Amino acid sequence: MNIYRAQASTQGRCMTFMLTALLATAGRAAMASEQQMPPDALALAKLDGYALGMADAGQFAGVVLIAHDGRILSEKAYGLHDETTEDANTTSTRFNLASAGKMFTAVAVMQQIAQGRLSLDTKVGAVLKDYPNKAFADGVSVRQLLTHTAGAGDIELFGVENAANRERVKTVADMVALHGARPPAFTPGLEQVYGNFGHVVLGRMVEVLSGEDFETYVNRHIFTPAGMRHTAFVDCSARSADLAVGYVSVDGKRQVNCATLPVRGFPPGGQVSTAADMLRFVQALKAGKLLPPALFAEAIKTQREFMGLGFFATGYGPGWPAREFRWGHGGNADGICTDVRTYPTTGETYIVLSNRDAPGCFAVANFLHKQMKP
Repeated sequence: MNIYRAQASTQGRCMTFMLTALLATAGRAAMASEQQMPPDALALAKLDGYALGMADAGQFAGVVLIAHDGRILSEKAYGLHDETTEDANTTSTRFNLASAGKMFTAVAVMQQIAQGRLSLDTKVGAVLKDYPNKAFADGVSVRQLLTHTAGAGDIELFGVENAANRERVKTVADMVALHGARPPAFTPGLEQVYGNFGHVVLGRMVEVLSGEDFETYVNRHIFTPAGMRHTAFVDCSARSADLAVGYVSVDGKRQVNCATLPVRGFPPGGQVSTAADMLRFVQALKAGKLLPPALFAEAIKTQREFMGLGFFATGYGPGWPAREFRWGHGGNADGICTDVRTYPTTGETYIVLSNRDAPGCFAVANFLHKQMKP
């Protein structure tokens, strides 16, 4: 055996292996450079300092969760659970989601589509046979309701001035009746104006199609399969000890925000959850546990301006870096601010839940977003 030939052969194999390894490393580095790495310790430390500063200034209280591909990188609580008791928030604290709960309604609607009971172009009147306003019933589609292009408007359940409505409106059907005689505010599909009433209509359609009341449906078909054991609907008549308390000023006095909010959660929002449960929701969607993957992909695709099909879907299109695209939903009301966002390109999820007025939670989420931009 020629030892030099054997050495040369071995060296050649080693060189080939090293070159392959170097090329693979370079490829991974290029991919990491293109897609970016998850937030590092420095970025998370800066975020922590920023959130602490916001909390010290009284502009933020809540929980901030940062995950990458479903793995929690950081989860921290800030500020007070209740400003009158000095009790601190914890990572187990539940928060009112406000309009972030619209994602549950979107999923419920898309589940009806997956089961063949509905299509995006189905008109309201095809499901709600007794819908009061004919122009709305015949002219407004599911797609337009999901994208806030129906001209559906808002619902008079918020604020001190609508206390009487909150007392007498108990069911989703009652809520539809409250504004069901109202025609579209503009030709459906012509404009986009964000509002709450469209999701009331969608919620009622889910009830009629499924034969279940909206709350029962969401509990059975969304919260349970997603493993969201700490998520429920707001009930102002029976406040739970683990729910962060938001406040509002009424006639110069600080009151619990139930004084100006719907008594119970409903299709436009008002569910309560933890940051960890909201991550479970995001992961269940990504894993296909709640919707067929193709249907979910369509739901988080930008349809019009900032909206997908019931989800915010922003930063997408010509001229936008891929890193900018994110889906999710935010929300705010008296003593509530929520921001749930996922970046598909990098696998990051930011969840910021707060029992303080906006824009505190948005500022916290945007702080990390700006750090991670290319």
